[in-house]
Amino acid sequence: MDIVLKPKRVTRIFAFTVIYLTLAHIIGQSVAFYLGFKSRFKPVVSWLDLDAEQSIPTFYSSATLLFCSLLFAIVTIAKKKSGEQYVYWLGLALIFLFLSVDEALMVHELLIDKVRSTMRTSGIFYFAWVIPYSIALIIFLLVYVKFLYNLPSKTRILFIISGLIYVTGAIGIELIGGRYSELHGYNVTYFVITTIEELLEMTGIVILIYTLMSYIDSEFKDLRLSIKSS
Repeated sequence: MDIVLKPKRVTRIFAFTVIYLTLAHIIGQSVAFYLGFKSRFKPVVSWLDLDAEQSIPTFYSSATLLFCSLLFAIVTIAKKKSGEQYVYWLGLALIFLFLSVDEALMVHELLIDKVRSTMRTSGIFYFAWVIPYSIALIIFLLVYVKFLYNLPSKTRILFIISGLIYVTGAIGIELIGGRYSELHGYNVTYFVITTIEELLEMTGIVILIYTLMSYIDSEFKDLRLSIKSS
């Protein structure tokens, strides 16, 4: 039995999931603001909150990052078996595995107080985790610029688009959200900011999934995944 995953079909499923999760989040937060956060709907609202820990959207985001890690691992194995350079692909598989764990356990949130107290950050750096992660991003770009340049044109462009969208949400909008949160706390405007942030992150990952599946489809025509007894 062959299980066939078509890039456009899989991407469509993920895209509709993002739309449904975003709409559920907006409806849930609207109910919470209208009725008050002490209403009996609070547990349900928390489960649907894009910005909350241990929520359905957080689980989804962690799962999609893990799926990306798996796709990168598949390319790594295929490249290794064909005798091609695979170290960069392996690095990406490990990076996205870390991002998946980070999303599920909110590892970056643990850095906020420590970095903030050490560097005395405020304003756009109120959520101080963005500083070490931004440094890591710069190092990543310096290491991977040649790798990106050598990719097929379509794959390179889609990689860049997905990365820009994801980073704009994860770091760019987070900077704005940090400044606003410090000045005004949690209100409707902050809810809008976090909604845009999470939507951009999820959209970037959906594009990346399509990019990776399309790359695998075009580069490894004879690729077969099978489970066999020893």
